Amino acid sequence: MSDATHTTFSRVISDRHFLTGSLIPATILALVAACFCLVSVLSVGGIARLLSDQTAGTLTTELGERFPQPQLKQVVEAIPALSRPGFALTFLFGAIVVATILRALLHAGTERQINRRVATNVNRLREHIHRQALRSNPGDLTGAQRRTAANLFQMTAQKLEDSAARWGLLKITTTCDLLVLAAVLLLIQWRVGLECLIPMVACWYIARVESERNSASANLLSEQVDRGLQRLTEDLDKARIVAGYGMESVEHDYFAQNLKQYQSRCDGLQRQKRRGRWTSLLIRIAMVMLPAFIIARHIVFGNLIGLPAASMLVAALGIMMMSLNRSIDAPRLRGTATVAADEINQYLLRVPPVSQVVGARFLEPMSRLLQFNQVSVETETNPDLLCSLDLKIEFGKRVSLIALNPREAEALVTLIPRFADPSAGQVLFDGQDIRRATLESLRAEAVIVGGDEPVFHTTVLDNVTAGRTDISRQDAIEACKTVHAENFIRRLSKGYETHLGESATTLDVGQRFRLSLARAVARKPALLIIQEPETVLDNETKTMLDDTYQRICTGRTVIFLPSRLSTVKKCDRIVMLHQGRVVADGRHEDLVRTSDLYRHWEYIRFNVFRGGANGAT
Repeated sequence: MSDATHTTFSRVISDRHFLTGSLIPATILALVAACFCLVSVLSVGGIARLLSDQTAGTLTTELGERFPQPQLKQVVEAIPALSRPGFALTFLFGAIVVATILRALLHAGTERQINRRVATNVNRLREHIHRQALRSNPGDLTGAQRRTAANLFQMTAQKLEDSAARWGLLKITTTCDLLVLAAVLLLIQWRVGLECLIPMVACWYIARVESERNSASANLLSEQVDRGLQRLTEDLDKARIVAGYGMESVEHDYFAQNLKQYQSRCDGLQRQKRRGRWTSLLIRIAMVMLPAFIIARHIVFGNLIGLPAASMLVAALGIMMMSLNRSIDAPRLRGTATVAADEINQYLLRVPPVSQVVGARFLEPMSRLLQFNQVSVETETNPDLLCSLDLKIEFGKRVSLIALNPREAEALVTLIPRFADPSAGQVLFDGQDIRRATLESLRAEAVIVGGDEPVFHTTVLDNVTAGRTDISRQDAIEACKTVHAENFIRRLSKGYETHLGESATTLDVGQRFRLSLARAVARKPALLIIQEPETVLDNETKTMLDDTYQRICTGRTVIFLPSRLSTVKKCDRIVMLHQGRVVADGRHEDLVRTSDLYRHWEYIRFNVFRGGANGAT
């Protein structure tokens, strides 16, 4: 485990946390719960003496002689009810029951304290994951980074929380129980206690090591069995070639050989499991029998302990065995939590793909030319998504950016606000490399509107302003009017103060798209990138969007990633990408005549017969 991973796990919970901060109450509760073991042990000793002597007076005398310590003698003599055997027996059994219940309640309180501390620390890690995702995911074209962040945020963080909380509970409760019980053993009779404690702990340690070894061996054999079964399954796919070449006999012999090998590995796995079970059983038997033999030998042949003291030793050792057996799961839980912490740590250590350079300057609004100079973009699945692409877009133009592979167009526009950086080449605003500009000024002048962007879980007004204090309420309202969002906002229950999102007012795709357009228009960017929704819109929404585009395209450069043919036809230029380069550039009526690729793109996107007979229908 690396130091960074250990630090990540220690942020959630560690041994030192039990003596500091918010886990001190949990430690105190665990210690008090362990002390109730002393009550149970003393009660067992009292019951044994009561049953053997049948007299309360002898019980008081013998306990006092066996425990000459003034404190214990005073406790025993201070219970007058012990003078009546029947009542004393009931009282001692009741003490065991009450001690067990109180111990369970205290452990529940310990668990709540630990769960609260672990959950708080894991949620802090979730904050770091969220912050890292916001820095790293804007340029995620394949969705892989988003899926990774979501998996870490949900499943991995929850696994860390569950495993760390259970580990912490086992660690503190078993540690306190073992300390108190060891003290009880030494208090009853230190020599006999040590004689019993040493072999029991040794057997527990051997059982733990043997369990881990058997588990590792069983996992290895299980993987070999799975691989063998997979190989046998793959042989079923050879039916055509085997029948075609008359290889049935050869293939059957080969299959029988593999099947025999598979059966041998299955037998080995079963033998390993049986061997592990028998080994564990024998060690556990030894763990019980060795202390029992030592105690019995002292009762029969020695004079160090009597039956009451022996009963208390057995009770203390029994509770200690249960604590030791529970603690066997602690390494596994810590390992699971450590693996989860390592996954989170590796994600948090990733360097964001885009960062602001030292000495970055404020970027003036684009007024002349947007230029892509020998730009290349690589992804994990496509190393040549964009390849040495050159493109110039004059200010004030309305441009449609299309491609047979939509990710090519998406990759190009994500370079403009620097959601991602090209692996090679430059993006220039009026001749200035955007990597030398501050991210804030760049993204204020180059805004992307997604086709189906989610809303923020806040009011309509806050969705438009997005927390910007320099955008007044009147500016937001004017932006909504410009994009024809005013008509549906006024129909909401509270107008601009209506809360959107989960468990509140929901909007359809067209309404969300217009709200996203209003959010962008309110910033008055010089360059606007609009990705139209793929969902089919109603005719009213289409008409409003056509008018909206006419309004917002004046005085700025607008790049469309279109989903409607009407949008394509109304653009000044259509730039088509294919295999990472510009392959067509012109107006719709020109490209229809001169570009086979453009006609193919138009056909697969908009032609009513593109789906064959069913599509035509």
